[in-house]
Amino acid sequence: MSGDEMSDGAFNSLMDGIFRLERSIMRIGTLRLTRWGMTLSAYTAMRVLDGQPDLSLAQLSRRCYVQPQTMTRIISSLTERGYVARSRSPHSERAISLRLTNEGVTALREMDVEVLQIKDSFTNALTVEQLGQLTEHLRTAVRAVEGDLREILQVAKTSGTTT
Repeated sequence: MSGDEMSDGAFNSLMDGIFRLERSIMRIGTLRLTRWGMTLSAYTAMRVLDGQPDLSLAQLSRRCYVQPQTMTRIISSLTERGYVARSRSPHSERAISLRLTNEGVTALREMDVEVLQIKDSFTNALTVEQLGQLTEHLRTAVRAVEGDLREILQVAKTSGTTT
């Protein structure tokens, strides 16, 4: 093993840390959203639409890493609550454009106060420089893993295997 290789134990520890962090963030988000009866997936969709209005359902699904069928259910719920409006896309006659309503923006701001408290946990544990480095390292790792995922999906697609 070269000096640059990670031992199995170190890799297992890294993966354990990533899984624990992800589960903790998900649990905290879910608990902080109970007051609104909102799921973390719905909250995430609202945050994405807040920053990128007029997305199609397919675009929003990709940005939230969920299947289009799942996003359809999320958007239906958000529309029923008056948080999201659907309209014709300015970019395509066939596509539907999604955007937050004023009520949705107000609700999102209230939810943000609760959910984004996790930022304090990060800034208390790591310096701004460390957070920046962590972000860059995570982005690098994500690109590598997503590259592997694309390859696996391509092989599955060409072999007729479903995923």
